[in-house]
Amino acid sequence: MRRNAVILTFMIVAIAFSWMIFAAVPQTEVKSRAYVGHENDRDVRNFARQYPKTVGTRLDDCQTCHHSGIAGTDTERVFSPCGYCHLIQYPNPRFKTGVPKTYADTLNPYGTAYKQSGRSVEALAAIAKLDSDGDEFPNSEEIAEVRYPGDAASKPGQPLAPVLTLSWDDIRKIKGQTQFMLMNATTEPNDDYALYSGIRVRDLLEAAKVNLEGAAGITVFAPDGYSTDYTLADITGPFPRGYFYAAPGKISDKDKAFVKYPESIPSGVIDGKEIPDVPWLLLAFERDGKPLDVSRYEKGRLAGEGPYRLVLPQRDLMAGDPSKPGRPDRSVKSKTFGDGWDFHKDIDHNAGSCVRGATVIRVNPMPKGFEEYDWKNGWPLVNGRQIVIFGKGVGGNYD
Repeated sequence: MRRNAVILTFMIVAIAFSWMIFAAVPQTEVKSRAYVGHENDRDVRNFARQYPKTVGTRLDDCQTCHHSGIAGTDTERVFSPCGYCHLIQYPNPRFKTGVPKTYADTLNPYGTAYKQSGRSVEALAAIAKLDSDGDEFPNSEEIAEVRYPGDAASKPGQPLAPVLTLSWDDIRKIKGQTQFMLMNATTEPNDDYALYSGIRVRDLLEAAKVNLEGAAGITVFAPDGYSTDYTLADITGPFPRGYFYAAPGKISDKDKAFVKYPESIPSGVIDGKEIPDVPWLLLAFERDGKPLDVSRYEKGRLAGEGPYRLVLPQRDLMAGDPSKPGRPDRSVKSKTFGDGWDFHKDIDHNAGSCVRGATVIRVNPMPKGFEEYDWKNGWPLVNGRQIVIFGKGVGGNYD
């Protein structure tokens, strides 16, 4: 009995001692804004323990240690470090150059130094005085100023571009717009007619008090960093009314059918006639009366449309028929049937210019001397149903 009591006492003391040691080291529980689906990543926790004030800031992000696509290669427009890393697990055959072979290939200079020093809290301390990105500022100073230690374009003293963040409630207060329109895809097997509801981008920028004087247009970013440019004319004026074609949906041969229609066609929409709605560049949040599916990554690809989608109506005129902005046509990958609905290169395939999961809007040109908002990771904005606007004319008339 005495021996058992001694052993038990020893165990209690040992557990208490080990707990004291464990408790002496700051244990930061991190719900990272970077690692959606990677909440247990040890590197996030290491960084948060070494630099606890960075939790929830722009540095709590993949791009602190990882880079995105490589300039001058096929991956140049893979703007997001997340998307670039996912090329390892989910290869895309259209990329031939600049493709990472290992996860080490995705690291920026700071991430590389961290890995080479042991990938631990101690490693972060060891590289604190280094200037990993060669911008003449040590890593610790850049981190203290919430600048990226692995990106020479981000450095202390450089002002950050003013930003405006709009919430779901802010956006729903703006006058709404509903438009029935064709979404004509190039490579997807189907074109779609859909009823989108949202707000005109013109009204959004006006509500945000953005001064468009001297602006050239906007760039809209998806949560993975993919972007599309829109001109000032796209924003400020309406698009031509589209036409409705029911015939592709009546084709009995399934191999030839290629258009999807909503369950209910709006009143006044007639086959072969002009659609009554006047379409605009739209920040949509509903499709066919239902909230847009929230955007997400599925096997390295962006799935879902929402909570917001930047919707661009057709504008280019179909060759040989100046009265119509376009019609449905089959995918460029489809067979040729010669029935009048085959792929036509001069039709405006507008679906590819619509940004799913729109999160960030930059008003161009970006003012000189400012560091851009971190549009490469928009997933926190998706989760919060927020839209960020930055760039020219935002927060004042700075040039």
